[in-house]
Amino acid sequence: MSQSLQRRAVVLGAAALLAGCAQPKREPGVAINGEDFWTGRLGLQVDEGAEKNFSAGFDLSGDAGRGKLTLYNPLGNVLAKLQWSPGLAMLDSPDQKLESDSLSALLIQLTGNDLPIQALFGWLRGVDVKVTGWSADLSRMDSGRLTATRISPQPGAVLRIVLER
Repeated sequence: MSQSLQRRAVVLGAAALLAGCAQPKREPGVAINGEDFWTGRLGLQVDEGAEKNFSAGFDLSGDAGRGKLTLYNPLGNVLAKLQWSPGLAMLDSPDQKLESDSLSALLIQLTGNDLPIQALFGWLRGVDVKVTGWSADLSRMDSGRLTATRISPQPGAVLRIVLER
């Protein structure tokens, strides 16, 4: 086999493997089985330095009372799954499985920061939900972009979300 054909075969094989790993696309914000659903990328930049920053791909479904958040690394591998319902939150990652009655505690365990996940559902719907210490910029939601800034408690932080369209 010529070197050119070998390269093509390798490229096609790699493409086939990557396609096999791809997640099926869902339309962001569209209810599936009665649950709202969003997918995209999120980044959290904390004013304390690079070691506190966090970014990942995500799938988010449900609502503030009962939902699921799955985080992915750039290769599409699952970093962690977070599920919650009234009185119970569960974190499942490759190196730990935790349960708590506090969703906030597990979010801190997962990202190093407390995120306003309950408000996030409203923000993703374009509703300016008020959260103490946070301010959301919804002006670019029509293009699938959300920015929320934490002013207090310190350190400050910026949460950026870009939805897949």
